[in-house]
Amino acid sequence: MRIADRYELEAMVGRGGMGEVWRATDEVLMRPVAIKLLTDHQAGAGARLRREAQAGAMIHNPHVVDVHDFGAYDDSPYLVMEFVAGTTVAGELRRGRPLPISAVAHIVAQTAEGLLAAHHEGVVHRDIKPANLLLGRDGTVKIADFGIARFLDDAADSDSAEHIVGTSFYVAPERARAAPAGPAADIYSLGCVLYQLLTGAPPFLADTPTGVLRCHVSGVPVVPSGVEAGVGRQLLRMLAKDPADRPDAQEVITWCHQVSWPATTLACEPADFGEVTQAIA
Repeated sequence: MRIADRYELEAMVGRGGMGEVWRATDEVLMRPVAIKLLTDHQAGAGARLRREAQAGAMIHNPHVVDVHDFGAYDDSPYLVMEFVAGTTVAGELRRGRPLPISAVAHIVAQTAEGLLAAHHEGVVHRDIKPANLLLGRDGTVKIADFGIARFLDDAADSDSAEHIVGTSFYVAPERARAAPAGPAADIYSLGCVLYQLLTGAPPFLADTPTGVLRCHVSGVPVVPSGVEAGVGRQLLRMLAKDPADRPDAQEVITWCHQVSWPATTLACEPADFGEVTQAIA
């Protein structure tokens, strides 16, 4: 199948709530690309894909997936992106193999570098989670899926109490309260990812998405046993309830490079906590 008389689709490599992602070849520039095609044509899906294209095009950083093109095929929008050969952080967690602490620091630092670039452009990702962190074969981490990103200069863009879009395990408390999310919300979500990398599960679990959201608002995260004290303190800072108490992306990067990470392998086993939901009503 060929799109726009240029992109030859080869194999589906992912499927999400809005559509499918295909590996393809750009036959004009002769390079591999990834193409996201909408399969869900409900109201707002096309706008989310356009937002993802706009946000990605604004950010130029080795730790954010490059956006190459955006268009329509058979009246359905598509997004052409950099193809990253490898897996995701979620895929790495599913392998069930403990990660060296140095690898955890590497993942967090690179994600923070991508977030720093996004925040500099006034873009808040709002859906940082293991599945949206691509992990290349060379170990490079790239942030993907800016479909629910918020532009800081858009004062009207905030969540409603009735419909919070995102994945409940990684939603910042302010978003759980339906308040506008600034850059600190991404740091909280990255803190949840760090917690999962250290323990195998996110900081808060519950039987329902609503229960998880309540935990983000009022629950107290427990520092995992065996985690070095300095790592635990930084983790709790990233998971602070008040956005003003969290470090910014640059502080996280500096900390990752300066902290004396133990040269050990995590002993925990990834927990089977499932995926609760992508759209939280």
